[in-house]
Amino acid sequence: MGGPPNLAQCRSRWEDRMTGHRFRISIVRFIASYFIAVAIAAFATSARAQANIDVDERRTTPVPHRYIHGILGDAKFQIALPDNWNGEFAMGARGFSGDENASGAFKTVGLQKGYAYALSDQGWNRFTIIDQPEDKYYESRRRILQLTQYTKALISRYYGKPARRTFMVGGSNGGHNTKMMVEDYPEEYDGGLAGYGITSHIEWMGSNTRFVRNFDVIASRIDDIIAKRTARPNWDPATTPLSPPLTPDQLQALLNIYNMPAHVGGLAFNIGRVPGSEYRWPPASAKWPLGSYTAILGYATTSVAKFDRFYDPNGDGVLSLDEIKAWDPNLSPPPVANDLRRFDNTGDLQHPIIIGHGSHDPIVSPGETLVYKRLVEARFGVAGARKLLAVYFIPGMGHGGAEYDAALPAMFNALEAWVDYRESGGRTGSPPPNVLVGGLGSYPRN
Repeated sequence: MGGPPNLAQCRSRWEDRMTGHRFRISIVRFIASYFIAVAIAAFATSARAQANIDVDERRTTPVPHRYIHGILGDAKFQIALPDNWNGEFAMGARGFSGDENASGAFKTVGLQKGYAYALSDQGWNRFTIIDQPEDKYYESRRRILQLTQYTKALISRYYGKPARRTFMVGGSNGGHNTKMMVEDYPEEYDGGLAGYGITSHIEWMGSNTRFVRNFDVIASRIDDIIAKRTARPNWDPATTPLSPPLTPDQLQALLNIYNMPAHVGGLAFNIGRVPGSEYRWPPASAKWPLGSYTAILGYATTSVAKFDRFYDPNGDGVLSLDEIKAWDPNLSPPPVANDLRRFDNTGDLQHPIIIGHGSHDPIVSPGETLVYKRLVEARFGVAGARKLLAVYFIPGMGHGGAEYDAALPAMFNALEAWVDYRESGGRTGSPPPNVLVGGLGSYPRN
């Protein structure tokens, strides 16, 4: 009386029934949503934690260890757990053409030094990725992290305690992956050994097509070019002509191989092939057994169509060899760079990395390592960068090789001592050496 009516008291019995009905529906929906969420979470956890194992056996080479092979997600992997475990874990990363078995010397040396070791094929294969729409180069990051976490859990169960340290290790594409994972997941990795690695995949592939199309122009004169460079290491082809001289087109093509402008992280750099490495340029033959032309062309023929889905100059749906050689990422539409630039290394390190790179590498230009050093310096200054990155160029070495493999024990030792030094505030361990003494030579720090 005298006030506004109580609206709750004005509802009909039908409205009361509907209110109760809606309440019951809401409760049912909440319960259903809850159990669906729980089921999804359980499935996701199971997917992360479980693997399909097809091999689990004892092996004795190079040292006694438990060997496991299986599939995690859609990525094949191997894990090796040595009997004489040093308490640490070396997570491998494969080369661009490799699979889960392409461990190189990293596994051998790692096991000999007592590291647990793992390697993934990353869920894609260079030779089939073009026919697998679901496979992406960028998948590598997720698959490496997934296997890292799976192996860490396995190590804890198998040895009864967690790994004290985890290092990333790998060469070529694996060198890129090592830098990438140490940059992006500092909570997972304590440092890395990055051999002769790519810094920018889009620039690397662009350098491959530039190399082959320019080499084709000078191919008929490559023997003369190699002979001249051998006789005169400081030869300048622009000022000291061959006899007979190169044609203007040949001279320009040669200079184009030496000088290939590229950029990454706002820095311009030269991704060209180094003067002195010419003997590694031709197709491999009895005369030039270290030649790499065919390998470089192979990277382009298996990859350009996947790198640039828009590229089809004549619109016939098929890329010819000449079209592949003509590909230039600078002419690709923005989505290509937007996609592939996600794979660029950044230099944003919190833990130390040691890089070894051949000075005559024709596959991944030494310029890629030089610009990576500049990326780290741009973030931390020259002095700060030396606290996080140590670079060693191996004279005359190509794309990996015996010299690098023989230096791996010293690199592992240097990385361990460096991490000790950083973690102890300088009380134990040591910074990386000014000269790295490997099994086949000594290499000054760059």
